[in-house]
Amino acid sequence: MRKYKVLVIDDDEPIHFMTKSLLGTEFDLEHAKNAQEAINILSNTKVNLILSDIHMPGLTGLELLESLRTDFEKKKIPVLIMTNLPTVEKERKALDLGAADFIKKELFTKDKVSILERVRMKLISNIQVPDLEEELVNGKQSLVMELMETALTGDFDETVHVLLTELNAITKANFTSFWITKGDKLSLEKVVGDTVPDNIESIDISTEPSITHIKETRMGYFVNHIYKSELGLFQEFSSKNKLSAEISVPLFSVNEKTLLGNNMEVPADASLFGVLSIKRSVLFSDTEYNLVYRLFTQLGSILWRLYRN
Repeated sequence: MRKYKVLVIDDDEPIHFMTKSLLGTEFDLEHAKNAQEAINILSNTKVNLILSDIHMPGLTGLELLESLRTDFEKKKIPVLIMTNLPTVEKERKALDLGAADFIKKELFTKDKVSILERVRMKLISNIQVPDLEEELVNGKQSLVMELMETALTGDFDETVHVLLTELNAITKANFTSFWITKGDKLSLEKVVGDTVPDNIESIDISTEPSITHIKETRMGYFVNHIYKSELGLFQEFSSKNKLSAEISVPLFSVNEKTLLGNNMEVPADASLFGVLSIKRSVLFSDTEYNLVYRLFTQLGSILWRLYRN
């Protein structure tokens, strides 16, 4: 099992003891007492996540974050900022610099589960897809920040809404739907878009060849000519509305901890939880499919945890 490496930066010694106790079993930890020690570690060690205090002698946490964002390699490392006294101004600056969340230090004693969830979510949401255009990169970042903020409330329905709405906007889709396994059937959980089949809530897609393909292969697919393809949902509706392109990907019953422990791959014994389908008239590229697949596979683990809870 792969262990992700977390760099903890804080001049307060008790924080290092607490992070070791809380995170040390699940993650490999590196410790630094100031920004320069952290930079020295980063120069020689591959780190997957930085957990940094905001107030330190020398470079502060925000100043370090600002410097990291100018480093081509290190700017890709996700950062969580720890603080006792967050302010609106500091939070806004940290968000602008790419830190998706603040962690109040009091949570290390009052809500340890919340700390673990935020660390896992931050690692899960660090989705890297090569050769993305700037517009897709910005859209991906916006989606991740919106989804993490919503997921922290524990509201499954609202988190699904954010994910589908943002995905629909990023892909400029005509409609995006999410279906959940209930018994032997797939039931519609949420749909967004401006071109949606009538009575979609009552449609049973469970026996569609596309769903059979997903169940048998445990893989997603995309098509750009649905009219004569063996794969694709709502083919008659798609032909009528000239929606030639579709991406459909599965979501499995896997939470963040399991996915991280399996190197971001779905375990072979995980059951099908749901299916996401995105339909539009504009053709899909390989890069767009890879982005949707990675986004839904990784962020979908958050949905599964919220649904199960």
